Amino acid sequence: MNMNDSVTPPDPTTIPPIKSFSILYGHYHGYISSFICIFGVISNIMNIIVLTRRHMITPTNNILTALALVDMVKMSVYLVYAIYFYIATTPLTIYRHSEGWMYFVCINNLVVITCHNMATWLTVSLAVFRYIFVCHHVVANQLCSLARARLTIIIVVVVTIILCIPNYFLYRVYNLVEEEPAYKNGTVDLNNKSFGYWIDSSHFVKNHELYTPITFWIYGVIIKIAPCVLLTILSTCIIYAMHQASLRRKRLLQQSGRHNEEVSAEHNRTTIMLVSVVLFFVITEFPQGILAGISGLNTDFFQNIYSNLGDVMDLLVLINSAINFILYCIMSQQFRDTFRSLFSCFVCDIVPMRNHGFKQNGLSYSTVKTEVTQV
Repeated sequence: MNMNDSVTPPDPTTIPPIKSFSILYGHYHGYISSFICIFGVISNIMNIIVLTRRHMITPTNNILTALALVDMVKMSVYLVYAIYFYIATTPLTIYRHSEGWMYFVCINNLVVITCHNMATWLTVSLAVFRYIFVCHHVVANQLCSLARARLTIIIVVVVTIILCIPNYFLYRVYNLVEEEPAYKNGTVDLNNKSFGYWIDSSHFVKNHELYTPITFWIYGVIIKIAPCVLLTILSTCIIYAMHQASLRRKRLLQQSGRHNEEVSAEHNRTTIMLVSVVLFFVITEFPQGILAGISGLNTDFFQNIYSNLGDVMDLLVLINSAINFILYCIMSQQFRDTFRSLFSCFVCDIVPMRNHGFKQNGLSYSTVKTEVTQV
C-alpha cells in the first residue's frame, strides 16, 4: 500500500508505466490476495492439526507448527485488510475512510511485518536444525532437542518484536479536513461532511530525517537480505551433505535390508521438503530485501519503484505463507498418512450411526471396517 496516494486518482496519460501497472493490478489484488489468504488460513490450520499429533511431535515439527501459526495470523489480518481496502473500498483518500479503519490499516501493517519477520527467523531456525541433523548427526539429538526447539521459538518471537519496534512509529492517522490542502481550500466537495481520514508519516519521522532510511535498512538488510544469505549457505551445505551421505548409503545399503532403505528414503524426502521450504522462501524474499535496501538510500526510488510494487510484494509474501501445506503433502509420506487418517476419522464421525448398516430386499446387512494399514 502506498501511504502517499493522491487525493484524486492520477491522470493515466501522465503517469509512468510502473504506476500504470500498479493501478491496473490494484483492481484485482483484493480478489487474488483474498483467495490466497482463505486458502492459506485453512491450509495452515490443517498444518497445525497434523503437526501437533502425538506421533508427529518432533523438534523440527515444533518449528513448523510455530511457522504455520504466525502465517495463519498474518493471513487472517491481511484478509480483512484486502477485503476492505481493495474490494469494499479503494486505497484513495477521496473515499473518505473512517478513523477506525485507518487505525486498522496501521495495525495490519504492524501485524503483517511482525509475523512475517517471525516467519523469516523461524525458517532460519528450521534450516539450522536440519543442517545439524544432516551434517552433525552425532550431536543432533543433544543440540536439537524438543526443549531447545521450543526455546528457539520463544527467542525468535521476543527478538523479532524488539527488531520491529522502529516500524511502530512510522505512521499516524490524520483528519483530511484539518490537514489536507485540497480539503481545506474547498477543491474537494465534502458534501457538508467534515470527516475523512488517511495515513501519513508520523511527526517523529518528519522531525528525524534519518529515521526512515535507517528503518528501511534494518528491514531490508538485517531482516530480509541477511536471512536469505544465511539460508542459501545452509541449504547449499545441506544439499552437499545429502549428496555425500547418498554415496555412502549406496555402499552400506548393499548389505542392509529393505527397511533401512525405506527409512533412508523417508529421511531424504523430509530433508528435501524442508530445503524446498527454505529455497522458496529465499526466492520470494531476496528481491524484496534488495528493493528495501535501495529504498533506504534513495527516497525517489521508494516513491517511484518500491511503493508501486507494494501489492506485488505483498502477494509474494502471501503465496510463500500458503504454499507449505502443498509442499508437505507432495514430499512427506508421514504428513500425507497422518492427514488422511485425521480426515478419514472426521468423515466417520459425521456419518450417522444408522448408516453403519443397510437394508436390501427387506433384509438387514451390516458393514464391517477392517483396519489393514498402520500409520
